[in-house]
Amino acid sequence: MTVVAAAAAAWAVAVSPASAASAETDVTESSTGGTALTFSACRVSSYGQGCYAPIGDWFSVEDGKADGHSAVVYWELYKKDSAGNFTVLTRWGTIWNNRGNGTIGYQNKTFPDGLKVKFQLCVGEYADHAVDANTCTSMVTTAS
Repeated sequence: MTVVAAAAAAWAVAVSPASAASAETDVTESSTGGTALTFSACRVSSYGQGCYAPIGDWFSVEDGKADGHSAVVYWELYKKDSAGNFTVLTRWGTIWNNRGNGTIGYQNKTFPDGLKVKFQLCVGEYADHAVDANTCTSMVTTAS
């Protein structure tokens, strides 16, 4: 498995020193806390699936491959700049499903309404939080 220095570097570029945002690292829970979820966007690969539900700001992360690695969603949250474009990164992080093949985990975040959420599904090593950039889907953008 190629551990991504390149993706980490790319993500570090996205989080400029001017941004006060620091990485948030979460591990999924096995339930949604009784909340019924309606997902607005998903990313699917042979490794699993990652989805986002804007009502309640829930992510789901499914590990769909018995490969000894964890499924992980990498996400970013943007607000508008002075020109009205969603270019100001305010928060970013990863959500890990380290429960194994065939499991779906959920993580609740609290995002202000009216912002943009970008995310992608990847595979990585939970023990050292290393993400394999070669496994990442393209980013999807949706509203918070």
